Order: sequence, then C-alpha cells, then structure tokens
Amino acid sequence: MKEQNYQVYGYRWVVLGIYGLCTGIIQLMWTTFFSITTDSWKYYGFTNATEGESAISLLSIIFMAGMIIVSIPSLAAFEKFGFKKAVGFGVVLTGVCALLRGFFGDNYTLVLIITFGFAIAQPFLLNSPGLVAGKWFPEKERATANSVGLLCSYLGMCVGLLLTPVLLESGMTIKEMLLTYGIIGAVAAVLFLIFVKEKPPTPPCPEEQAMRSDFKEGIKFALKKKNFILALLIFFCMFGIFNTFFTMIEPILRTLTNEGVDATQVGIIGVIILGIGIVGSLILSLISDKDKHHRRLPYMIAVSIIGCIGLALFLVLKGFSGMAVAAALYGFFIVGGAPLTLTFAAESCYPTSEGTSEGLLMFAGNVAGVIFLGASSLFGTNHHMLMAALIAVTIIYIILMFFAKEVKLAKQK
Repeated sequence: MKEQNYQVYGYRWVVLGIYGLCTGIIQLMWTTFFSITTDSWKYYGFTNATEGESAISLLSIIFMAGMIIVSIPSLAAFEKFGFKKAVGFGVVLTGVCALLRGFFGDNYTLVLIITFGFAIAQPFLLNSPGLVAGKWFPEKERATANSVGLLCSYLGMCVGLLLTPVLLESGMTIKEMLLTYGIIGAVAAVLFLIFVKEKPPTPPCPEEQAMRSDFKEGIKFALKKKNFILALLIFFCMFGIFNTFFTMIEPILRTLTNEGVDATQVGIIGVIILGIGIVGSLILSLISDKDKHHRRLPYMIAVSIIGCIGLALFLVLKGFSGMAVAAALYGFFIVGGAPLTLTFAAESCYPTSEGTSEGLLMFAGNVAGVIFLGASSLFGTNHHMLMAALIAVTIIYIILMFFAKEVKLAKQK
C-alpha cells in the first residue's frame, strides 16, 4: 500500500501480533498467583495466612519494583540497541525464567529468586508499544497500534486471573501449572526471535516524521515540553488509581457492597474492567485515528469524564449487578482510553522516540502505584473514603487536561 511516496507493509501486523503475545505473557507471569493466593501459600508450606499472604504478595511487589528500577535503563537500551535486540532481550529472559519457574515450581525460595528475572524483563516489554507503532505504523494508525500493546497486557491479566484456577481445578499441581506457563513463554520467545524484524525496508511515514532523537537528547527535550509534563502527571494519576483499585479490589468491593459479593464475583468484576477495557481501547483509538484532524485531547477529556462517573458509581450502586455496571463504564472509558494518553504524550515530545516517552509514562505510573498503595494504608479499612480519594484524584487529572494543547506531529519541525 502506497501512501504519499512512503510504504506501509502488511507484515506490520505480524510484528505487532507477536509483540502483543509477548506482552500478554509477561502479564500472565505477573498475575499467576492473584486468584490462588491461599492455595499457593499452603502449597509452599507457610503455616498462617498473614505470613503466607505476605509471601505471595511479595512476588507481585517484585514485578512493580522492577518496573521502577529498570524502566530508565530499558529506555536507554531501546535507543542504543534498537527494538529487536532490546525487546528481544526481555522476551528471551521471560521465556527462560518461565521455564525455570516451572522446573522449580515447588520451591518458594527459587520461585522468588526467579521472579527477579521477570521483573528485569518486564520493562523491556511493557515500555515499548510505541516503538512498534513508530517504526511500523503510519501516524493515522499509531493510537490503534499502541492500543494493541495495552489490550494484550489486559488480556494476559485476564488469563492469569481465570486460567490459573481452572488448571488447578482440572487436577494440575501448582508446579505443573507453572511449567505449562513456562512452555508457553518459551514458545513465544522463539516466535519473536524468528519472525520479528527491527523495522520495515522503508519507513511507514515521511522521513522527517520517522526521525527520532537519541535517548539523552530525547528525554531532555521531552521534559521541557509542557504538554508532555501534563501527560506525565495525568498518566501518573491514572495508573496510580488503577494499580491501587485493582490491588485492593476484593476488600474495596466487599466493603462497598456490605459483603454482597463473594470472591468469585469480585474476580469477575475485575475481568469485566479488563475485558471492557480491551474493547474500549480498540474502539476509542480507532475513533481518534479516524478523526480527520488526528485529535487526541478532546477524546481524552470526554472518556475521562465518563470514566470518572463510572468510578463514582461504585459508591452508589449496590450488589454484583451494580458493581458490574460501574466496572463496565470505568473499564471502557478510562482503562480503554489509556492509549490515547500514551499517543498524545508521544506526539507532544517529537522527536523524542515513542519508546522513551512511553517508558517515562510507565515509569511514572508504577511509581504512582507504590505511592498510592502506601497512602491507601492511611484510610485503614475505610474503603468508602479511599474510593472518594481516588475519585478526587481523577477529577484533578481531568482538570489538568484542560491546560494542555492539541499538538500535530505534522506541524512539528
């Protein structure tokens, strides 16, 4: 397909598809124990719930810490080594660690040590959807391409939440389940190494739009841009709220419904948020990409306002059906609208690379997750007040959006 004397290749969907598979798998590795916490600590020989739950939670915390510590080095690696080598490192490390976790899956200490490998690999995968979009996709498809990376992350989380208990109920032990996931991770790594290419033979956009500054120059340039700083703050709040709400979803929903939902229903509500978020990310990104002016900001504002209403409905509606309605609104408009913010940030700091801009946002989001989760302890068991605080932060970042200005990549030099 020819467009304005540059070439867009159908193979871009192969690259994006395999990359999306790999991002989903690293999220599967993260969420493996979420829905089987009790079974897991008993399997590993812990004798009481407090100690056991802390031990299983530590496996998740290591992932988050890895995103904070390794994000900046991963951005530098994108610039120095390119997409195939840098992301490939994360994919291969994921596959190796997945197999090792399967082989030694009955030993908690070894599982814990291997988790540090996943934590190192994760930023190389989750910080790079913009690299795929920038190298392989024209401007009008970049929000859509960005959304695929995020929706695959959501899908991986859904699989982790739902498939893990199904496998255990089918008769597998935890070690056998982990080995199954290990084989999946290894196969994905082989597919990436064989089929993913660094870039197409010719760029998918005019040469001046394909050019990007190096890491050091790019990060300095991005942090001087008002629009990018605003996008950074917006994503900081958005991702911090998401991490806090999702991490504490069971006690929050049990409190808000006066124990009107059980653990299974809480899990279903979580999957509704992620599943509807996947649909929303595709639809909202397509709508933005199809806008003849390629605008992002009006859509960001609109979806955030509606999503905030959904978040507020958790305080108003009761029972499983009410929580499901609130989850659908929050998932579709805020979780599904996240790719718009990522794309807006990347376009705001051109010629900084998409990998650098998105990596900075993901770094900020994970820092926010740690800060917000720490601050949530100040509310104790008052989850009504915690939800009110999360809604207030949502309103704050919506207000920040009104201080930003639309930026067109084609207008920047």
